[in-house]
Amino acid sequence: MLLQMCISAFMHTAMDQQTVIEDIEARASRNGISIRALCKRAKVHPGTFSRWKKTDRNPEPVGANLHSIGRLYAAIDEIVAERGELPKVALA
Repeated sequence: MLLQMCISAFMHTAMDQQTVIEDIEARASRNGISIRALCKRAKVHPGTFSRWKKTDRNPEPVGANLHSIGRLYAAIDEIVAERGELPKVALA
């Protein structure tokens, strides 16, 4: 359900790629999941994830595909579920 909401937000709102990447990083951090572990679970190379982020060294990031974004959100949910916890989602 959370995955569907995130994908829907990505597709149907002004949520841009950097906002999505920041959201993934924040959710992983709140749940004690490293980006490396998250990427491994989602089968997304950590270098690929880094190329999606806009930084001073990467002013024009590579476009992320929706399938990979969905796998990252799903991986967060899987890891949290395995721990027997509820996902920690920030309230706006």
